[in-house]
Amino acid sequence: MENWHPFELMPQVLAIAITVIIIGAVFITYYVKLKKIPVNQAPTGFCLAIQVYIQFLRNMVIESLGKKAEKITPYFIYLFSYLIVSNLIGIIGFENPTSSLTVTLSLGLVTFFGTFVVGFRYQRLSYLNKFFYTIKTKKNKKIPVMFNPMSIPETIAPLISISFRLWGNMIAGGIIITLWYYMMGIIQKNVPVLGVFNIIGGITAPPLNAYFDLLCGLIQALVFVLLTNVYWSLAQGE
Repeated sequence: MENWHPFELMPQVLAIAITVIIIGAVFITYYVKLKKIPVNQAPTGFCLAIQVYIQFLRNMVIESLGKKAEKITPYFIYLFSYLIVSNLIGIIGFENPTSSLTVTLSLGLVTFFGTFVVGFRYQRLSYLNKFFYTIKTKKNKKIPVMFNPMSIPETIAPLISISFRLWGNMIAGGIIITLWYYMMGIIQKNVPVLGVFNIIGGITAPPLNAYFDLLCGLIQALVFVLLTNVYWSLAQGE
């Protein structure tokens, strides 16, 4: 507890601010460029790439949650953008915001509470039947009989899974790269001249960064968004 400083800013805080600035700059640039394009002219280059990106996420939402849920597409656009930039920002030397459990757990809580919102939105009070043992009447209606204690871990499990999966993958990549860099330094520290600088670590670390930050970062961002879609789709019911 002597080393615990609750009001000390973590390195991820700066990375979060930079992430938001990058996302804001990209979409403001997109908006300005799009306004300059004539109505009868098809977008090209940067605007076309952003529109394809938006359409991809829009189709994902519609396929999973239906046409009525199209209006929540902006949330998934920002969520996916935030995760991609957060996972890739480590390549330029910043701490990945997603390497902090606070960040991933906060994102997971949005998905978690969003599941209840979607459940009550589509199923009304019938959504509560998942927390009870029910029996069917002759009219095929479900009547709750007794509380199901197993519904508690079943409800909380997605929150833990979606949060810890993202955090675990990002923090593990950072640990592996750090250990690799120090191991290379130990190997060559007794080498004349070369031992002064960790040349081998500097040469071999970038490919590892490309794999853990670029490839794994993109995959984990896509997995998080897909799981959010799946959880909310299941909450809709039949």
